[in-house]
Amino acid sequence: MKILYKGKTADVWKISKTEIQPKWIEELFNKHYITWYDDTLKISVPSIKPNTVRDIKRGLLDILEGNYGGGYIMGNIGDFFDATNGRVVSKKKFNSQYTIENE
Repeated sequence: MKILYKGKTADVWKISKTEIQPKWIEELFNKHYITWYDDTLKISVPSIKPNTVRDIKRGLLDILEGNYGGGYIMGNIGDFFDATNGRVVSKKKFNSQYTIENE
């Protein structure tokens, strides 16, 4: 199965504690780039997929909002984690913005 976002291949995982994890997700857990906090997944996006422009924008937005996320984003069970683009999206956004192609 191939998942596309804006016409480009993306590594996407439906956040779950019970389903079998792909190998690349297991590796992220082993490196502590993603960790569980109850039913919320804490994701260190700059560690997984560094992107200078995105990381600066995220940092500036955190400053303007008075937050300090430290480059982390959070995802809930049932959301989708797009490691390629460094984002977490709801099921509704996933269905409207992503395309699934069978190989």
